[in-house]
Amino acid sequence: MKIIKGSSEVQVVGPADRVVALIGDDVILPCSPQPNVSAVGMIVRWTRLNPKAENVHFYRQGRDSNEDQSPSYKGRTSMFHEELKNGNVSLKLTRVTLSDTGRYRCFLPTLMKETSFQLIVGAVSQPVISIDGTKGMGVVLKCESGGWFPEPEMEWLDSSGTILPADGPPEKHRDSEDLYALRRHVTVDQTDTNRFTCRVHQTEINHLKEKEIHVPDDVFPKSHVGLIIGLLIAAAVVVLVASAGVYMWRKYIDIEASACFWRRKYTEEKKLREELEQQGKWAVVLLEFHI
Repeated sequence: MKIIKGSSEVQVVGPADRVVALIGDDVILPCSPQPNVSAVGMIVRWTRLNPKAENVHFYRQGRDSNEDQSPSYKGRTSMFHEELKNGNVSLKLTRVTLSDTGRYRCFLPTLMKETSFQLIVGAVSQPVISIDGTKGMGVVLKCESGGWFPEPEMEWLDSSGTILPADGPPEKHRDSEDLYALRRHVTVDQTDTNRFTCRVHQTEINHLKEKEIHVPDDVFPKSHVGLIIGLLIAAAVVVLVASAGVYMWRKYIDIEASACFWRRKYTEEKKLREELEQQGKWAVVLLEFHI
């Protein structure tokens, strides 16, 4: 193997950070010698170091030589041959899968230099919100989202972006493809906007999905406070009317009793006067008789 003169001054450079791709996407794994030197006559070996060592792509003598390539990469790798003269030995990996996640090494034996970096393959999907009933004076909302990788976080927010206290931690499970599915409930009270958002966020791949729902006013349970106040007022009116009725009845009874007393007294006095008048007449008659 020929070693390039002055190769100790050349470095093989990869991405500054990990590379992120979504399931089904094509991704480029960057690699190049710096300062730039032509890589047309070099040997380039791409391998995956973990979770297990695999031959990803091999280039030598001006052509791809993938006889020992791992079966999972067959037909999915290619280099930019027209860019080799500029030192570009990057690898294109198509139709990425979850199993492609791992640490990749770009090794140039001609320079005896290498670089390695992490590839993270993720999966995302749009959340779905539904109304799941009522609780007290609030409405229970349910957010569901499946097909995520790595494991994401789910949270509820109000219209101002404030995180709401959910009814419990998110329910999580993994499907047959090893993807995560989440479900989380929250009970919300009626607000000026009645708008609420479910957010699913995966920090490792820096992907975020949100879904908003508007809950109509008539979905919220009606308050009984007004009815109770109305009933209390009605009861108070009934009590007042009844009290007034009792007072007036008692007043009427008192008046009637007083009237009866005075009628009886008048009758007695009238009778007495009549008796006295009658006695007076008899006295006159007797006086005349004696005369």
